[in-house]
Amino acid sequence: MAPPELTQWLFNPIYLQSRQKVYRRLLLLSGDYEWVNQRLTSLLSDIPASLIVKEIGAENSPLRKHLLGNECDIGVVHSHQGFSPGNLMAIAGTIRWGGCLILCCPALASWHLHASPTHLSHGFKASQSLYINRLVAIIKNNADVAIWDSNNCHIPDLVASDTFDSLNPLDPIAQLTSINPIDKEDLKTTPLQFDETPRRSQFNSLEQQVAFNSLTNRWSQKVRKAVITAPRGRGKSALLGMFVAARLDKGDKVLITSAIRENTNTLFEHIRKGSTSQNLRVEDEVLKPTNNDADGTNGQDAQTITAETCVTNKFVVEENRSVQWLAPDNPVLINNECNLLIIDEAASFPLPVLKLLLGAHDNWVISTTLQGYEGSGQGFIQRMMPAFTSVGALHLSLSTPLRWTENDKLESLIHNICLFEGSKTFDTTLKITSETFSTNYRIGVMSALSEQELHSVMQLLAIAHYQTTPDDFMRICDSPDIILFTHWDATRLLAAAIINCEGGEHLIDVKEGIADGSRRPKGHLGAQRLTLLTANPETAAYQYWRINRIAVTPHLQGQGIGTGLVGFIESQALSRDIDALTSSYGTSDKLNHFWQRCGFKLVDMGEKPNKASGETSALVVKVISERYGPQQEVLSCLFTHSQKNENVLLSDLPAIVRKTLMKKLQHFANATRPLNQVSLAINALAAELSLSTKYISIVEKSKNETEEVTPQLLSLLSTSPLPTNQLIQLLNVSGRKALTESLRKKVRYMLSCVKT
Repeated sequence: MAPPELTQWLFNPIYLQSRQKVYRRLLLLSGDYEWVNQRLTSLLSDIPASLIVKEIGAENSPLRKHLLGNECDIGVVHSHQGFSPGNLMAIAGTIRWGGCLILCCPALASWHLHASPTHLSHGFKASQSLYINRLVAIIKNNADVAIWDSNNCHIPDLVASDTFDSLNPLDPIAQLTSINPIDKEDLKTTPLQFDETPRRSQFNSLEQQVAFNSLTNRWSQKVRKAVITAPRGRGKSALLGMFVAARLDKGDKVLITSAIRENTNTLFEHIRKGSTSQNLRVEDEVLKPTNNDADGTNGQDAQTITAETCVTNKFVVEENRSVQWLAPDNPVLINNECNLLIIDEAASFPLPVLKLLLGAHDNWVISTTLQGYEGSGQGFIQRMMPAFTSVGALHLSLSTPLRWTENDKLESLIHNICLFEGSKTFDTTLKITSETFSTNYRIGVMSALSEQELHSVMQLLAIAHYQTTPDDFMRICDSPDIILFTHWDATRLLAAAIINCEGGEHLIDVKEGIADGSRRPKGHLGAQRLTLLTANPETAAYQYWRINRIAVTPHLQGQGIGTGLVGFIESQALSRDIDALTSSYGTSDKLNHFWQRCGFKLVDMGEKPNKASGETSALVVKVISERYGPQQEVLSCLFTHSQKNENVLLSDLPAIVRKTLMKKLQHFANATRPLNQVSLAINALAAELSLSTKYISIVEKSKNETEEVTPQLLSLLSTSPLPTNQLIQLLNVSGRKALTESLRKKVRYMLSCVKT
């Protein structure tokens, strides 16, 4: 049974008339699963139906994507089966004034030993979690956190703070401030001009009212484009809803899109509340009630739900005066004319989709969260803001919290734990000198960093990479195959690079399977890709350092700092007997030139653009050891062949290329390698056999229909890219899978002909 004092601490603030002035709180239920589950049940068993409780489970839960825009009084995170910082941040962002986040976890003293990382690269082991160890230290040294375990129950303000000392004495971790967040000059935010006008009742803050006025004024001008950014809980959805309602009353047709439809519930609710039209009616299907009842109906019959108790897919006043939500891939978003397009939580959109939607409309407003579990809006802004600025878009930034109080303790704690905080500016007065390039390089691991240094590194990585998540940071902290390289000017971080150790003895047991395509062990991205390219198991046995991420402070880019850091990495690789450096990145002119300047050679290009960034991946390599020279030569020859447009006979290829392609074809025939990895090899083989009189005589003797290879088939197989539809028709098969199986038999027979 829960102690009465804890029950009072948990629920009393929620019932206060002044709950909007009460900080949100954190309660830890710590112990074995059965004990914690029983205590949680006893705590929540008697709560009234008026309180909203949301729960989220083990790591990488898909439920968290549906939490944007929702609110609750009690949020529960279950972490006995795994811990995800993204889940913690997701549920925390839904809790409103006076509410509480309950974190259910193993015993604090041993939690870091129970972590079961799913991100470990093959051949590496981790006995504990640095991330969890740090999390526990922060929580135990925060006097505002309540902790209930099998030995004690610490309740803030009711039990002396030295209760924490009896659990596990630790030196307090100082409250930190960001030393390297985004430069506001880079964001080009339009400052909100406050005046003496009092706040009107429909707005939750004067800042929101001023932002609404700025949007309204912009729509009286020629360029009608705007970007709204803010941390969670600042009222972006409400602002958008009120603005859309105003445009609806003006006679506009508005289209709204978001990655998940339920995330726009709050937006639609404010559209309904804000519209003054007497003819507003609801059309299309019901989404869900705005409460949190499990069945989604609050006990009402589904047929009786009205606009007063739910939000819907579409509001209509008249035919050309409506607002409707559409999925991002709905062609109506591109082909249908509207007066205004709203894109909610734009940082969760793939960049190609976002650019396509914005390019199809003259008038649009997009919003995005700057710090969120779905990804780093900071990285999104760095990537997209130049494009927004070039078209004259208005940029509004909201900072006043509306779902919780100013300087909320839980928000500060979560940002500190998740390493996702930061609102101050970079020190743009920092000057680069010749000494800066030659000193202050460091090599080490995350555990060696101070708290200030750790925050600096993580914030820089979040800015530099699109859709970086809190879960990414946990992987970086806990992965035993990671080495950290940094460049500092005194205490100010200039650049950072994350290195993954790959190949070597860690892949000895699976190198044969990697080479023929039958094994794809976790991690070792560069080593595996190179081994697949060469079809040679020994490629995996070399030792690689893959530059996973490299970032330079934004306002110092283009001054050689990144190149200098790569040079330092190279020197350290040489001293540690590493064979080669690799990196995989999304191609762009800027990055292509960067890696070329650093002496890396392009050895492979991806076939399809990345869905999130729209960029095609490239793999580059730089030789470090002399023994890797022949391997680089093979990779270069294979890449040169892959870039040729004309069809080349198998016999005309360099010996090493011919030998490699024959291996890949054998792997394909043995069903370990997919069709897309051997299309060029099939082209060369088919072209060779098309000119072979010896082959023709053998074909005439073949009576096996599954093996028969006709001149017409050889002609199609000699075409690049392979004409899939024509091959399906010729071979009379259904679908790509059946085509692949048929071609395996054909290629097996074709290889036997070459051997003879």
